[in-house]
Amino acid sequence: MVSPFALVFMILLAGGASSVIAFNQPTSNLGGATTPISDLVVIVMENKGLNDTYGSHCPGNCTYITKLANEHGLAENYSSVGHPSLPNYLTLTSGGNYDRPPFDTDCYPENQTTGCYVSTHDIVDSIEISGRTWRAYMEDYAGGCKLSHTSNYYVNNHNPFVYYTDIYRNATRCGRIVDANPGENGFLALPTQLLADLNSTATASNYMWLTPNLCDDGHTLCPPLNNTVSQANLYLSLLVPKILSSPIFMTQNAGLFITWDESSTKSKNIVTAIWAGPAAKPSYKSTTPYDHYSAIKTVEVAWGLPSLYSTDQAAASMSEFFNPIQSTTLGGGGRRLVV
Repeated sequence: MVSPFALVFMILLAGGASSVIAFNQPTSNLGGATTPISDLVVIVMENKGLNDTYGSHCPGNCTYITKLANEHGLAENYSSVGHPSLPNYLTLTSGGNYDRPPFDTDCYPENQTTGCYVSTHDIVDSIEISGRTWRAYMEDYAGGCKLSHTSNYYVNNHNPFVYYTDIYRNATRCGRIVDANPGENGFLALPTQLLADLNSTATASNYMWLTPNLCDDGHTLCPPLNNTVSQANLYLSLLVPKILSSPIFMTQNAGLFITWDESSTKSKNIVTAIWAGPAAKPSYKSTTPYDHYSAIKTVEVAWGLPSLYSTDQAAASMSEFFNPIQSTTLGGGGRRLVV
């Protein structure tokens, strides 16, 4: 039996498509959506373990993050997959294991000498082929793939999309990497572009990725708080309520996933991972072992997308955080990509 994705590829080939993705990896997730996520916002924070951002022992103010986790969904045994940042960002967007040279040096993207680029498939390929849309929002970034920033609080290794050759070398796809906070930068320069897009299904993509700047994600000490945990807590306390009260989250089966890329030490990699929004169960906790492979596996299972590597294929989906639906309810893709 020909899978739905393979059928799409054959039709594209027959029509003379100039750029066709041929998935040769396992496709065990195909067969329709099983989790009610119509739209997804992913926010990745920086360099803190679970105990640093949740509960009563964090080294700073984490009261909002703790409240958010307790009121929504918290994975209490969720781990990063490598050090430093870049391998984790690549895993979250491709399902592959990049905890190896040169990626474990946070290398500069598209460096042909060091091999710092990824020419295999990523989540964008699957999203587009399924008929869904995507957009990546980078704070303090000029947008596109020119790697220009508006402050020193942007770094390339927190922007995984520019490492994929089929994005970096495609002007249309580069156009979907945008400045999250145009005209502003630095601490608490909220992603106004993301919030504006969440006002309508006409402007919101199905998959929305947000990389905060280094002050907002808790990576770098920034005044006036000069405490990375407190910075992240205040930032999320201002941003998340705006996301959850947006028209998309008030009218659609939207989900919000917030996690930290890695812990501050290599000895213990358990990080905070929170599911929120109308698609997620309220006040739900799980001690099931999960990791960044599980995060992308959850998207693949939710939207009936193919696994891209053996690592995401073998991962456990975090579907327990959502109320299951019949596969016929949301199985047909999402808003079409306008190019």
